[in-house]
Amino acid sequence: MRFRATLARVSSHPDPHHDDVPSPIDLREETDAAAWVAAADVTRPWRAQVRTAIAELLRAELPPPLRILELGPGPGLLAEVVLGACQVESYTLLDFSAPMLARCRQRLGGHPAVHFVQDDFTRSGWTAALVSPFDAVLAMQAVHEVRHKRHVPRLYAQIVPVLRPGGRLVVSDHTPFDSDRHRALHSTEHEQHAALAAAGLGEVTTHLIVQGLYLCSGRAPLGGGVGRG
Repeated sequence: MRFRATLARVSSHPDPHHDDVPSPIDLREETDAAAWVAAADVTRPWRAQVRTAIAELLRAELPPPLRILELGPGPGLLAEVVLGACQVESYTLLDFSAPMLARCRQRLGGHPAVHFVQDDFTRSGWTAALVSPFDAVLAMQAVHEVRHKRHVPRLYAQIVPVLRPGGRLVVSDHTPFDSDRHRALHSTEHEQHAALAAAGLGEVTTHLIVQGLYLCSGRAPLGGGVGRG
């Protein structure tokens, strides 16, 4: 009887990560991080076009100086472009990978606006130590690290409170390949729009599509979020 009762409790609280898609690499390991960095722009050279488009979007849509948070910045290539194109007060790079943050420090460590945070945006409470609000939160090919697209709306709901009113969440990712694994992991453009809207973001827009990579954003409500101060 006690065993059956325990089973009932377990069944009524299923593991929320039971169907997550495991990563084939571990970016916390130097070897895997180095291999990813070496291949990323070789296999997708159009990533440079996306980085430029993100910087242009920030410059066109948000008043300077900007306070920016980037999730999963990798080796800091996007940050380098944004810092070169925009007037930035503060640029926080948050990554769970020490090897990636080491590359960011090597590339950007001399810039006075740059801050480094080693943390995991897939864990609960990851925003608590951040100095918000931010004018923009950026994620370039990072959101799928939640390991299943059904977790994406929850991630965006965590991001909205650290955006200033009118701030933007800017996301680039690629459409899923034709396999069950990729369809579970990666959001389509339509699903990405739905997740942004579900988090309360408005003006959801696709700004660029290139070789399967899309760039879209949503704006935090003017009457909500955190005031600048």
